[in-house]
Amino acid sequence: MIILSICCQLADFVRIPLEKAGGMMALVDVYCLFNRARGTELISPEDLLQACSLWEKVDVPVMLRKFDSGVKVIQTKTHSDEEVFARISSLAQKPDALQKGISPSDAAFTLGIAPALAKEHLLNAENKGLLCRDVSPDGFRFFSNLFNDIDPQNIHSQKPHGMYKAWISVAMASH
Repeated sequence: MIILSICCQLADFVRIPLEKAGGMMALVDVYCLFNRARGTELISPEDLLQACSLWEKVDVPVMLRKFDSGVKVIQTKTHSDEEVFARISSLAQKPDALQKGISPSDAAFTLGIAPALAKEHLLNAENKGLLCRDVSPDGFRFFSNLFNDIDPQNIHSQKPHGMYKAWISVAMASH
């Protein structure tokens, strides 16, 4: 009974912070905000997780999500990965990004979310084949996946359009 009460309180509480955070927040951040707002009536991490798990059975506009990496977030049910992928793809196709790639910080700024969550979205976009990743001492950089534009039967010819052609144009202009 107490968990159900926490479930409803939490769903109501996270609406405004989620709006401010771009529709998604890390579960640990929500835990801190919620307990800070509760004052002396703190809840345990287990209670929070149980309350979030009840959202599947209760009609609330938020949900608990677990990324492949294990990171758990709370997001609005209207949150769309396809919309996020479109925004990331648009960012990755800008001339500067075609040369230098995009970092989780770049994506975080564009998406209006924390860099750690932006990195999760970038990794998801990579898993979908939209991006390629470069890992260096400077960190992660993500690039548009140009391999999709290359004809495996004729790797030396360029399509007259597409991302590969745009990348070649940007590369030639910078020299």
